[in-house]
Amino acid sequence: MKVTKTVLSVLLILTLGAGALFARGQQSGTFPTKDITLIVPWNAGGSSDLIGRLLVADMEKTLGVKITVVNTPGATGTVGMNDCFIKPHDGYTLIGNATPYTHGILGLASWKPADWSFLGAYYVPGIIAVNKNSPYKTIKQLVDAIAANPGTITGGTAGMGSSGFVNMEVLKSVIPELKGYEHISYSGGAPAVTATLAGEVVFTPQLSNEMIDLLRNGDLIALAALTVEDLKLDGVSYTIPSIKQAYPAAARVLPCGDAFGLLFPSDVPMEAQKILESAYLKACQSDAAKTFATEKGVVLEAMTLEQSNALTLSDAKLKGWILYDSGVAPKSPEEFGIPRP
Repeated sequence: MKVTKTVLSVLLILTLGAGALFARGQQSGTFPTKDITLIVPWNAGGSSDLIGRLLVADMEKTLGVKITVVNTPGATGTVGMNDCFIKPHDGYTLIGNATPYTHGILGLASWKPADWSFLGAYYVPGIIAVNKNSPYKTIKQLVDAIAANPGTITGGTAGMGSSGFVNMEVLKSVIPELKGYEHISYSGGAPAVTATLAGEVVFTPQLSNEMIDLLRNGDLIALAALTVEDLKLDGVSYTIPSIKQAYPAAARVLPCGDAFGLLFPSDVPMEAQKILESAYLKACQSDAAKTFATEKGVVLEAMTLEQSNALTLSDAKLKGWILYDSGVAPKSPEEFGIPRP
């Protein structure tokens, strides 16, 4: 067959076209090439939801894709976490939540803390608060009442394994009088705070950003901050005393709160992990992120993957073993690769 100049020209055009398509294909293969889903494993309005939505709103602009937020509450956050874990570990399904260290030891999940990569944006301190009509004006009065009336003084949290629940279990290890409180579980931090406001429960040990507006307007009164130092929140007229002022032994387990941000399975390709980390760190520098910290009474940490994962292990060691030793957690942290501190 005689190859003419015309045929050669056509072949050249086809070859160049294929090369261009291949180059575009390579370029389009850079993560992300499609929209992303953020699963918030709690109802709307809590710490995980507010912080997750804030971060991905900015990350959408950086990544150039839409990030859809889906609230999937249940089993203290485990339902949503499991939904993410059974999907492809490709970086296209994220979680908005706190440090993932209690689920396994509480018998709620089979995965380990190390099975997740964490990006901790904010540290949110725990606060023990009562409504403004409460007869308890100090943390000592509340703790004395719990000790004197076991099983009758109620505390509302976002459920077993939530920050508020863990706060109380950790505090019990150093303040035995707290063992007599009656735990009431709600579907999230916001409902637990609302229940305290309504008088359904006597107090809540939930997180600062879930109650900050009620502290500012005086409808809730903070009796103690679960922080190393006394806590001053913007817009709250008084300084909240650290619980160690009344109970010095509490210093050993403080701070009691949690870091909140984004998670994804730790075996997501590293290229995708680094791209997500970069977009997240940029989001943490936004005016919206800084304003949120001031408005919500939280600390903007903007931790890297390495820092966040180290925090997960640290919390798993300290708090995980306290929960196991106290009998709250039925499974040993050792089963999940968590050494005793």
